[in-house]
Amino acid sequence: MVLALGSCAKEAAPPAPVAPDDKETAEVSPQPPVETLPREEFLAWIETRAEYNMQRCHHCAQAAFLTLQEGFGLPGDNMFKALTPLPGIAERGETCGAVTSSLLALGLMFGSDLVGDAITWRASLVPARSFCQRFVEELGSTQCGDLLEQHMGKRYNLADPWERAEFMAAQPGPETVCGRVVKTAVRHAAAVILETRAAKSSKP
Repeated sequence: MVLALGSCAKEAAPPAPVAPDDKETAEVSPQPPVETLPREEFLAWIETRAEYNMQRCHHCAQAAFLTLQEGFGLPGDNMFKALTPLPGIAERGETCGAVTSSLLALGLMFGSDLVGDAITWRASLVPARSFCQRFVEELGSTQCGDLLEQHMGKRYNLADPWERAEFMAAQPGPETVCGRVVKTAVRHAAAVILETRAAKSSKP
């Protein structure tokens, strides 16, 4: 049986779709908040913005990436769309969508456009692993099924309509649990990005 943590969509009253270029939420500012706010204020902004984005799209992968995109001015015109099936890796209970999208943001920050650039590839694993370690230390796992079991009391097979209904009605429910997961992911990802950029800039 496949067990999964899926997207945090409100089934009874789904929100109106938000296009990636919606100016209220997704436009990347010429001067993103990371360039204008002190570190602690920026991290507080990231958490607040993550909560807002999660309430609008109810999708852990999209909400996390969108928040980091806005915060750091990241590129990724088609990334929001590409993230659509990633919660729990197609709701299979595998890697959490907030983790996957945060790693994609780290890749955009520290990865390479060059084929075969092993040096940059290996270097990019350092902040990626740091992010994953911090996430696990706080929430216990990067796996959606594990997160459900630890923070909602059981795993759910979201392909089963009955289990999905139970999942949506649970207390604490997906809005609370998945919202916390998204906020945790973007906070740690943002902190790792800031620390990695600072370390790079301090090298001679």
